[in-house]
Amino acid sequence: MVGRTLLLAIAVVCGLCTTLPISAQENAGQADLDKAVDMKLDAENMEDLGKVAELCEEALKKGLNQEDQAFAKQLLTSVRYQRAEAMAKGILEEAQQRKDWKDLRTQAVAEVDKGLKYDDTVGALYFLKARLLMLPDGNKEEAKKSIDRAVELLKENGEYHSKALVTSLAFTQDPEKQLEILSEAIKSDPNNVDAYRLRGILYLQEEKYDEALADLKMVTEQLAPGDLTSLQAYAETLAKVGKIDEALGIVNKVIQANPNSPIGYLLRARLKLLAGNLDSAIEDLDQVLVRQPRSVPALLMRASLYVEQEDYQAALRDVERALAADTGNAQALLMRASLNAQEGKYSEAIRDFEALLIRDASNVNIRLQLGSLYQLDKRPRKAVEVFDAILKEQPDNINALRGKADALLSYGKHAEAVANYEAALKIEGEDRGGTLNNLAWVLATSPLDDVRNGDKALQYGIKACEATDYQQAHILSTLAAAYAEKGDFEAARKWSKEAVKLAGDDESATEIREHLKNELSAYEKNEPWREIQNTKEGGAMDTIAGPASEVEAKLKKLKQEKNDSEEKKAEPKMTEPAPDMAPVS
Repeated sequence: MVGRTLLLAIAVVCGLCTTLPISAQENAGQADLDKAVDMKLDAENMEDLGKVAELCEEALKKGLNQEDQAFAKQLLTSVRYQRAEAMAKGILEEAQQRKDWKDLRTQAVAEVDKGLKYDDTVGALYFLKARLLMLPDGNKEEAKKSIDRAVELLKENGEYHSKALVTSLAFTQDPEKQLEILSEAIKSDPNNVDAYRLRGILYLQEEKYDEALADLKMVTEQLAPGDLTSLQAYAETLAKVGKIDEALGIVNKVIQANPNSPIGYLLRARLKLLAGNLDSAIEDLDQVLVRQPRSVPALLMRASLYVEQEDYQAALRDVERALAADTGNAQALLMRASLNAQEGKYSEAIRDFEALLIRDASNVNIRLQLGSLYQLDKRPRKAVEVFDAILKEQPDNINALRGKADALLSYGKHAEAVANYEAALKIEGEDRGGTLNNLAWVLATSPLDDVRNGDKALQYGIKACEATDYQQAHILSTLAAAYAEKGDFEAARKWSKEAVKLAGDDESATEIREHLKNELSAYEKNEPWREIQNTKEGGAMDTIAGPASEVEAKLKKLKQEKNDSEEKKAEPKMTEPAPDMAPVS
């Protein structure tokens, strides 16, 4: 009992022992506490520390005098923290690579709570608990309470108070509030590298470049000269203020010091990209991939540069390599979907967006793009399902309203399309040429009498032209159609001719130019234009378009053919007479 004997000897020398009688019950736990002290001095592993804690708890249950109670609680809390911290290292330092890390976290949190049961003023325990609960599938609400308590209790401990403040950033999204917290953290510990680095990066994001340069210079030149994240941010800030050469100088030093490291080349590629030097940036990315062939950031950056150079095949190869290295990378999936959509491979693009939705089913932007891809893939009814699901959650989502309206148009649901276009206009105002044009077009050209409205078509058509400065051929075509529906064929011919002229003589515009000429031909015969589509799901798009009389005749014929077909299906089939059969002998 060396440890406890030493404590007693010190007490005697200092005159702390008295001759006052102490009841046996009050000191019933003395032996357990003495044993705990001895075991703590010789403890070699977690199991030993656990026994120390159990002995302290037993001693407190049996009874100790006031001084020893305080000592036992302090020892117990210290041991619980040691055990929890050792468990936490297996999670926090190994980046949750252990398969059993969640079970280990549960045990560590339980150790912390046992320590807090005996002393709830230990800030380090609250800090550790917060960090554990902030990990995936943790209790964010309880983590917030713990970190707030840690910040409060650690005020007198500059270093740990500063660390707790930095950790608390996770619970605020307000940049100004985050800057306040980081400034307080630096005040508590002027050597906190994380606080300076984060504040510098935040200043960079907020475009406060002078402040960013000051903080990042402090990190890169004094606190952590080799810190690559800070060097990157520092170089990026210098580039933002036009000091590209100075930024490149910093990165060149990084490369010279670590010529075999891919990071320096990656940083330099980003700077060259900011300077607009795409070819040289690609050369640096080549160097990154020589050293680290599966570098997803380098592959995706090089792919984006190939897109800039319109080398889509090379871009797609890099994206495929990135996905081979990281199958679920959202940026790579988005890029591949975009590249495939650009090549008209809508089914492949849809598969990637569906994969993204599995990972993030609530992402509205992904769902909107998926709906648009269904429309491009001639699956408008599926597109409407997607847009309807979004509108159920966000009734005022303009893009969903417009997307749904466009899809409805493509299979002849004109009245419903008009309702969605008008709903979109009420939200976005009347300065969006696309919505105004589509609405004006269907109101002017629909073969459905209860949908057409010449007055509204002309009103929206004029506003669409004004929104686009009368510089879009297809919108002038809509204005012409509106005038024709109103019976003003002179104005219709005028704007139709302007549309043909604006389409130009390029070979790429041949199809639209011929379509515009057909419209003009109808107006020259004093006939309004009519158009209706019926896209078969996943199949061909049937479009009936032309002068009103021709479209009316075609629709009448189709209706008659449909009625005849239905009547034929409904006719009962006559049973053929059975052939004569010879009697069975």
